[in-house]
Amino acid sequence: MASVFLLLSLTGSLLHSSRAQSETIPSPSLPDGQFRERLSFRDLQMDNNLDMGPDSADQTFLVGVSPDKIVTKARLHLFYRLHSSFFQKSGDTLAVDWNGVPLGEIAAVSGGPKEDLGMSLPIPGNLVNTRNILRLRVVRDPKNPCALFGSAPFVTVLRRSSLHLEGRRFDVPPRLSDLPFPFLYPEAAGLRRVPFVLTTSAPHALEAAGIIASWLGVRAPYLPFHFPVTLLPGVLSLPSLPRGHIILLSLDRDLPPGWIPPSARGPFLRILPNPGDPFSRVLLIAGQTPEDLRIAALALSQNRFSGAGDRLSPPNLALSPSRKPDDAPRWQVAGSALRFGFLEAPSSLEVHGTGSVKVHFSLPPDIFTWNHTWIRARIHLRVRTLKRENRSKLDVFLNDRYQESISLPSSESGVLEQTVTLPLAVSDLTPFRNKLAFNFNFRNSYPSVISCSMDQNPRLGGAILPDSALDLRPFSRYTILPDLKLFPNGGYPFTRYADLSRTGFVLPETPGPADIALFLHMMATFGAQTGLSGTGVKVSGPKDIAPVQNRNLILLGTYRSNPLLLRLTRSLPHVSKDNLERLKDKNLLLEVLRWKNPPPAHFGPSDLVEEFQRARNPFGVLLETVSPYAPRRVTLSVIGVSQKSLFAMDNILFNPRHFSGIFGDVTVVEPDHLSSFFLPAASFALGSTGPIEETRYWFASHPVAIVSSILLLAAGTGLSLRTVLGEKAQHPPDGPENNKENLPE
Repeated sequence: MASVFLLLSLTGSLLHSSRAQSETIPSPSLPDGQFRERLSFRDLQMDNNLDMGPDSADQTFLVGVSPDKIVTKARLHLFYRLHSSFFQKSGDTLAVDWNGVPLGEIAAVSGGPKEDLGMSLPIPGNLVNTRNILRLRVVRDPKNPCALFGSAPFVTVLRRSSLHLEGRRFDVPPRLSDLPFPFLYPEAAGLRRVPFVLTTSAPHALEAAGIIASWLGVRAPYLPFHFPVTLLPGVLSLPSLPRGHIILLSLDRDLPPGWIPPSARGPFLRILPNPGDPFSRVLLIAGQTPEDLRIAALALSQNRFSGAGDRLSPPNLALSPSRKPDDAPRWQVAGSALRFGFLEAPSSLEVHGTGSVKVHFSLPPDIFTWNHTWIRARIHLRVRTLKRENRSKLDVFLNDRYQESISLPSSESGVLEQTVTLPLAVSDLTPFRNKLAFNFNFRNSYPSVISCSMDQNPRLGGAILPDSALDLRPFSRYTILPDLKLFPNGGYPFTRYADLSRTGFVLPETPGPADIALFLHMMATFGAQTGLSGTGVKVSGPKDIAPVQNRNLILLGTYRSNPLLLRLTRSLPHVSKDNLERLKDKNLLLEVLRWKNPPPAHFGPSDLVEEFQRARNPFGVLLETVSPYAPRRVTLSVIGVSQKSLFAMDNILFNPRHFSGIFGDVTVVEPDHLSSFFLPAASFALGSTGPIEETRYWFASHPVAIVSSILLLAAGTGLSLRTVLGEKAQHPPDGPENNKENLPE
């Protein structure tokens, strides 16, 4: 097995220079105080092309702009594809609105071939504020609102459409109480880019950086992050600081004179102007020792700066109470009812006219749904309709998969309430993040046999009331580890303790920017998933892992930079008959564990060797095994071919579009796809369920045991039957023939 992973270390020299050329080329520098930004529709959370037709609900996109930017010029570049139809009416249009102001329309066409088109729509700068709504809506032909066949989509909005913003920046007051602004504005659209600068890479300094990254993740959950890292060891050179807002972690002795007041001793936080960019700020995390940096980061994560100005010397902090397993604030508790009012603000559960209500919820990654087909949802809804709106309905979707439609009542009085219980398919759940969509469609009753326009009358509306709930009472917490699938879906088992007090990272002795950037991205993701900063995390180097060896471990780096990776992958179990039986059991687990449509799996070391022979330039691999250092712990090895490949893995591993490709024991990360494998290896159960359920699950996941039990039962039954028949043959029952000698003469 070691040769398999040595192949990975040899592919570093095969990375072509064309991969570096495919990276985004930075635009020429702008004058101080100016900015230019491009946001694709993918940045606006549109993952797929969007089909729009007469029966489509309105599509809205939130476009946030940081408050330290004033937009003077904006333009929407909309790319679309028209679908021609013999029955399509030319009067239907797709309207584009910005904050309720019409920007333009796309008209349907009759006949002719499909074609890709584009249009550029200017947006006045005075219409752009910090929170904007871009809306796409279909407007029916007012002369003929109903049609017999014309309800098919007539236009597809392509996700390569983009929004361009230009304007100027201005100074923001250096107030700690405004944090995380201006370094992070959660409402801003697109990738959250937060640069870090470190003058030391000591373990405590890295822990401080990780705590800050997880704190940012808590403040901006489920948003894409990018952490550019600049290492400036030794005395800080001001011209080397990057432009823009940055977070700087440095020891006092490495800072320029005047940055630390003479009275400051120990941990210190301050906001200063960026010397290389007068319109940007530096968040300084400083101290005399790396441990001081960690204390300052803890103060930041605990919001100890609410009354401070531009600087703070935090006192000694009391230790936070230890966390219990599985108590993350953002994880819903299995065995209870999950109320929608706990998940979303009441205002977001209402629509006016036809529209959609979305409810997002996070299940515990280890929720045990085996042998369950449905999860019950009790929906309490309120609708405002008119008597003629008796074809209105509510369509329910779970993770974009259709569940059920409910007919909405109509009344002259207008407001009605209704409670229904819906079965939602467990197979349509994902292991962590989930989305329920309730689409209110208001339709006229005339004519009753044809498709009519959806009524946009604002007097019509619907609401999912906050006391609606999902019933999680039938489910317990139980899973089999290792399981790579749980890493992107909740960070499990590393987030089992939400403060990461049972998680340790092993980075190279001299980590590179890519190692630290990947570490920071993991920490931010863990914070977003749990809702709690990772204040208990520990970082170590490969030469001395004693501080972290009793924890769940994450090893980062390349074989060259982190020799512990090679040592652990060499200890992978060999192929034996016993291990192959374990492999068969894991094959069955794909069907036993109910997540729907897993990608094709590969089994065994031979498949992994073939994958490396086929994949000429993999970025790296993920490998999760039982920890060799502590019982009931796992070790995740994130192995990159090079620093460049680690940057590429950083972009791939935390992209929700790729989550379904990570599972099993090993995942090979390639430029265009992920390939996952199951290897014969030890495993253990975590959590608990009922004894009957656990016994049934054990037999279901061990087919050899089932067959053996059946054979033993059959053999035992056969032996018993043979014994009984043998006894009867040796001692036949008394009968007339046997008793003839006893009969009287």
